[in-house]
Amino acid sequence: MKNIIIIIFFVFGVLTSVFAQSSGSVGTTNSRATAMGKTYVASSQGLFSVGVNPANLMNIYDHKYELATVLPFPNLNLGVGTNFINIEDYNYFFGGVENSSGETVGRYLNESDKQRLKEIFEGGGLVWSDFSTSLFSISYKANEKVGAFAIGIYDVAAFKMNIPEDVVDLALYGNPLGSVYNFDDASLKGWWLRNYSLSYARNLNFAEDVFQKISAGITLKYVQGFAYAGTEHVNSSITTDANNFEISAQGNVLAYSSFSPDFNVKYDFDSTSEKEDADPGLFPKPAGSGFGFDLGFSAVMDDIWTFGLAVTDIGSIKWTENVARFTSNSAVYLRDITDEEELDSLKESITGEGEFWNEFSTSLPTALRMGAAFKLDKYLDGNFPGEMLIAFDYNQGFNNQPGNTKTPRFSLGAEWKPAKWIPIRTGFSFGGLHKFRWTFGFGFDTGLLEFNFASPDFQYLFMPN
Repeated sequence: MKNIIIIIFFVFGVLTSVFAQSSGSVGTTNSRATAMGKTYVASSQGLFSVGVNPANLMNIYDHKYELATVLPFPNLNLGVGTNFINIEDYNYFFGGVENSSGETVGRYLNESDKQRLKEIFEGGGLVWSDFSTSLFSISYKANEKVGAFAIGIYDVAAFKMNIPEDVVDLALYGNPLGSVYNFDDASLKGWWLRNYSLSYARNLNFAEDVFQKISAGITLKYVQGFAYAGTEHVNSSITTDANNFEISAQGNVLAYSSFSPDFNVKYDFDSTSEKEDADPGLFPKPAGSGFGFDLGFSAVMDDIWTFGLAVTDIGSIKWTENVARFTSNSAVYLRDITDEEELDSLKESITGEGEFWNEFSTSLPTALRMGAAFKLDKYLDGNFPGEMLIAFDYNQGFNNQPGNTKTPRFSLGAEWKPAKWIPIRTGFSFGGLHKFRWTFGFGFDTGLLEFNFASPDFQYLFMPN
């Protein structure tokens, strides 16, 4: 029983209340929305709406002010994982086995094992991580005519890497005659950003015969980037000729990186500088900066339905500090795989050569968001125990930046308040980077302080692998 309590505490305690910030269509956001399947376009309120739909700043009714700081408890959100392999398979293939002497050694794979590993990596394997925190945010709603305001400082760090399916084939079977291995779907992107945001929302005198209230909102962002590394494209392949046994490799790679001077990053191609220890502190010097904005709309009908529409993270960042470019666009032919010079040429063809560069730009994780929320208790005219909110979202990313994806994501969430001070939430998310998620969470609202807890992968309590 003690172990069960520890597990439950870990699952619900790791993700404390995080107010929303920009993170593309994947939705690194607050605990309330996370517990509802990351559903937030129409159902978010107050500070929870910053980063997803600023118009919903007007939809908070209980408080004029909201405040979030790193004290007394920091607002943190951390996730690491894959969308293609579970713990059991990872331990089987990569955890090793004990030999007769009790030492851990590698596992020899039979043909059945190889086929199973190929199936796991079919379509490629995505490894991802994301971290976010709210350093400070505050909102104030004057009244329905003047509108609502919010300012905030949010940090977002995200990373994703796609491992091509053909890499596994090459590792398992080598390069038999007539084989062609393609690595075009390889990708790697990661960054650390800080957003300084200013939001404003107000009601519009529009379509009052249909809607009870229509609100519009905008968030302006000054974005600092502290680190970035990412591939722009990878068009590489290895072919083994069936007639003359010649191995040919085509490499067409373009990648950029940029780091704050406070990180003291030393590139392998740089022979002039010396490696020093990193000393970033809480406010490191930015490696790049840019501007972005969010636009959002919200419409309330009969105090039962709420509809939301938003486009977030429109803008870009220009990276100018410690910039490097890695490029390759050449063909290499190997006649002797034992020749070290030919193997080095093959490596450079596939990975590219580095050089210092002036600057480059990256888009913010722009996304389209649409949603609807339905108050079941209002619809039943009070003939329901407590309050029940049901919401549906559609999120579509416009690029594949960290935290974003062009694969659409649908979500369905619900929040039930059997009593005003204790909400219970659950939801389902389909698509996006994570394919499927069942979420669950709860909270306590004391009036002065609000505590929310959530698990974004609740299904794994019942699927321990």
